[in-house]
Amino acid sequence: MLTLSIDDSKAATDHMTYMLKKIDPDGTHLAANTVSEAMSMMSHDVQIVFLDIEMPGINGIQLADKLRKEYENLNIIFVTGYPEYSFEAYSVRPSGFLAKPVTEKDIARELRELRYPISKTKPRLRVQCSPFAVFADDKPFEFKRQSTMELFAYLVYKKGAYCTNGNIIAVLWGGDIEKQAYLRKLLSDMRKCFGSVGLDDVIAKKYGKTCVDMNKIQCVGNPSEIAEKFGWIE
Repeated sequence: MLTLSIDDSKAATDHMTYMLKKIDPDGTHLAANTVSEAMSMMSHDVQIVFLDIEMPGINGIQLADKLRKEYENLNIIFVTGYPEYSFEAYSVRPSGFLAKPVTEKDIARELRELRYPISKTKPRLRVQCSPFAVFADDKPFEFKRQSTMELFAYLVYKKGAYCTNGNIIAVLWGGDIEKQAYLRKLLSDMRKCFGSVGLDDVIAKKYGKTCVDMNKIQCVGNPSEIAEKFGWIE
């Protein structure tokens, strides 16, 4: 499930995405605190928008009307602390209405009663193995550093297996232990790059080890071919 929570309060969107991740841990749950930020995240892959009504500039009902014209089968669920808006809100045919403070039980109830059924979507991140390339929402995905892309390529090559820092340094830099700090910088850069487009869950860490969650990517080709491009020797 791909959702977008829109509220000018970051605390409100943080809480909403926290609850959505508990309800739907395999989904992708984005958040925006301005209309311009929300519009930059919108696509036909977004299935549900949780939309605050009271926002500066343009209110949620006006934004919902705009979204409805462009995304016909979008589920819009209004979230507000002002129930008096409910009659006006239903003029844009929303899927539901949540009164603040919102609970997980409230969200789960609205998800069961959606106007437009949720269909299973393909992962937002696509990886082409040969030649190696990464796409997010069918657009080329850029890392800040070339070395960050190589690090991600290695994790894809390992097909979801957890890798220690020692494993990575041995293959990428011939075991040079002075690369420890550099590796930490690349790992942080990689997480920030994915986090900036709502793909925080692509990379997993456990007990000092790192891996890519292969269920979160669409892999085109054979990952074994990646080693040849980068000249790795294991």
